[in-house]
Amino acid sequence: MRNRATVVILKDNKVLLVRDRGKHNYSLPGGGIEHAETTITAATRELNEELHVSVVNISRCRNADFKGALSFHKVCLASIENEPHLTGNELVEFIWWNMKTKIPIYSHVPNILRRLKLLS
Repeated sequence: MRNRATVVILKDNKVLLVRDRGKHNYSLPGGGIEHAETTITAATRELNEELHVSVVNISRCRNADFKGALSFHKVCLASIENEPHLTGNELVEFIWWNMKTKIPIYSHVPNILRRLKLLS
């Protein structure tokens, strides 16, 4: 099981979700934590690499951490100053999800959002 920096970003009561190339379901942005890297450093790096966003504020939310089937999600809550844009090969789409519309999402997403009291 790998440690993953998983980031929740909110804007206008919507949460940012991403979809990986070749996948159907959406997930929260983030990625693997490298050796000797903190969760916050990994989260900031992944947001910059995958979505080309500048992090304004970021905090660790240990109460929302979630052990999934493949990853241990170490959760951060972040604010960004610019709109995401995709230029790499890893992600094919991002959306601002209103947390109500039915969309295909991985199980870690609602679990983490409930722990942050964003979903009931």
